[in-house]
Amino acid sequence: MKEMTLRLSGSAVLLAAMAVVYLLTVWTTRGQTVDQRIYLEMYGADTWRDLLHHLGFEQVTDPRLWLVTAVAVIVLGLAARRRWSIVALLVLPAAGVVIARALRTVILPRPELIDIVRAAFNTFPSGHTAAAFGCVAAAVRAAPRQVAPVIAVVGAMWVTVVGQGLMEVGAHRPSDVIGSLFMVGALLFAVPDSRRDVGVRPRTALLVAVVAAVAPVVWSVYTGHPVLAAIGVVAAAVSGLLTVGVGRTRPATPTSRERAQAVA
Repeated sequence: MKEMTLRLSGSAVLLAAMAVVYLLTVWTTRGQTVDQRIYLEMYGADTWRDLLHHLGFEQVTDPRLWLVTAVAVIVLGLAARRRWSIVALLVLPAAGVVIARALRTVILPRPELIDIVRAAFNTFPSGHTAAAFGCVAAAVRAAPRQVAPVIAVVGAMWVTVVGQGLMEVGAHRPSDVIGSLFMVGALLFAVPDSRRDVGVRPRTALLVAVVAAVAPVVWSVYTGHPVLAAIGVVAAAVSGLLTVGVGRTRPATPTSRERAQAVA
């Protein structure tokens, strides 16, 4: 019960962060101005267009990505001795895409606070980002604690590249990408651990987040797009949080059979 309370509390914090991003960038004149300016600066920046298409958002709609993710979640989950939570980790990435689409097209409005020529309609949150990060987050949560940090580090960089591609083709604003990261993180963080030793300690998770942020920050400097650092840092922070084992408060008490085997 305590673990579930902590997980739901963490999910609530991530959803609150998503709400803050939406309110600041969509419902304030200043927020819309900055968000739209960065969007227009990124739109058409095709220096890395071919690379981004092949490694980024075009892969998100490839059925093979979802198949590979499903297999990875099952294999990693079984390796971590998960059981029924594997089902949730298989379903939630797809659910995140559906939720993102519903929020973007039906639920969340976008007031006209500034004059916008391109993309005056609501684009928050990004469904492609939800799909990409959903795959990464599910694999991180399914994996044993020795493997999860590696997936988190690599995944944060890949999601940053996906977000860059979405902005460069004019599909999404920076706030759409960041909002989706928080939303997907909230969904996947809520999945309970199957064993008390699944996941890493908070200090280790913080180190994972710091390491995961390095590549996106370097990439942003190299490409000359500071917004990629912001996206990468958020992706790294949420990915690092997903590696935490909330139930790891103390070592599990060995059973009588385990004690007998240890004596023997």
